Amino acid sequence: MAGSICLFSGMQRSGKTFLATLIATYYNKKYDIPIFTNMEIPEFNRVNYLSQIPVDKEPKVLLLDELHFYLNSRNFKTQADFIYFLNTVCKRNILLLGTCIHPDMIDKNLRIQLNYFTLCKSDNNNLYYKIFDVQNQTSKMITLKKDYGLFKYTNYDTTEIPLTFHFDIDKYIKLNENKKYFD
Repeated sequence: MAGSICLFSGMQRSGKTFLATLIATYYNKKYDIPIFTNMEIPEFNRVNYLSQIPVDKEPKVLLLDELHFYLNSRNFKTQADFIYFLNTVCKRNILLLGTCIHPDMIDKNLRIQLNYFTLCKSDNNNLYYKIFDVQNQTSKMITLKKDYGLFKYTNYDTTEIPLTFHFDIDKYIKLNENKKYFD
């Protein structure tokens, strides 16, 4: 889990946020790992600034819905700042789960560091996921039947719009630099 980046991609209503939330919920319930997210999920820590995430070495999950709004190179201050954040994913023990419509909408620096990439699709009866293990160059297809039993594991409103997430990178860098003196 530590230092992994997982991207879920698909059209609206394809189940990408559902699967990302299901994975986060699993880590939270099974291992008591805190979840930080820009979504309204009662059991999780709702954040809208990168600097709200602890800069310690304890495992944590950062679940960002609509990642293409926040990690797109066109609206990022500098590439160096962005790369700094990506390097802290591993060092700060973060499992980054992000959703987007299409991977090309995400900055290349993130795409080349992906551990897992999931293509998401749905119809009236099922959710379809093709999961790629990017590092080992393997893939697996999973089909989940849409029924009450499946959706009881997550607790979020699918009609809610996620919070705007701010990469206040200057503050985040300062927090990390100051943390060095306390580790």
